[in-house]
Amino acid sequence: MKKSNVEFLAGARGWQYPEWVGEFYPEDLPEDWRFSYYCNEFQAVLIPFDYLQRYETQEWAEWLDDAPDNFAFYVELAQSASWNKVGAFLEALGEQLKGIVIVIETLPEHEALGALIKHAKRRAPVSIKHSGDKVSDREIQSLLSQHEVNECWNGHDDVPVWGYGGAAVILRDSRAQHTPEILRQIIENGLAYAGNNERIACFFNGNSPKIGDVRTARMIAELLI
Repeated sequence: MKKSNVEFLAGARGWQYPEWVGEFYPEDLPEDWRFSYYCNEFQAVLIPFDYLQRYETQEWAEWLDDAPDNFAFYVELAQSASWNKVGAFLEALGEQLKGIVIVIETLPEHEALGALIKHAKRRAPVSIKHSGDKVSDREIQSLLSQHEVNECWNGHDDVPVWGYGGAAVILRDSRAQHTPEILRQIIENGLAYAGNNERIACFFNGNSPKIGDVRTARMIAELLI
């Protein structure tokens, strides 16, 4: 495979997992030092929406100070998120905010959702995650086309369809099998179908993403790019 000029980032959705203690985090590492430890090894993180509500402003300020200048933040928003509540936090991330993932479960209020997407696009490229079975593929495709945003790819179904530039995100279920061969194929497909996107972020999510999977994905990407 030819070397690519697309940047490929590997990370996890969140960093506060009890299962990582001993496996990744030292046993005696204080909980509020975990982010600093995480970002010293990995390139990016997808901040779950519930983290925005769980932690105080002071904790976020300290974590942001700990992050290297080239560290990439992606933020997950629920479709019901109030921009008045999350906008200031996204603004604080500055140029290190590289993408926003909006999780769609239903489409009852098109106007409110459209306003959220428009606000978010002013801060960073937006990707849509289709969650649940209450929204049809046709409705999702209409939403993507109307707002010119890409859908997150799960690394399993066919190949990614990223018709718009700006953001390309892979959300990989940590329960799936992740041999080096499988991860290589996911990364190669991502690079091959990157379209006009200059950056692809692959996040492992689930109850407890495996550190080894993130490390292997990063290593393979470094070899391919």
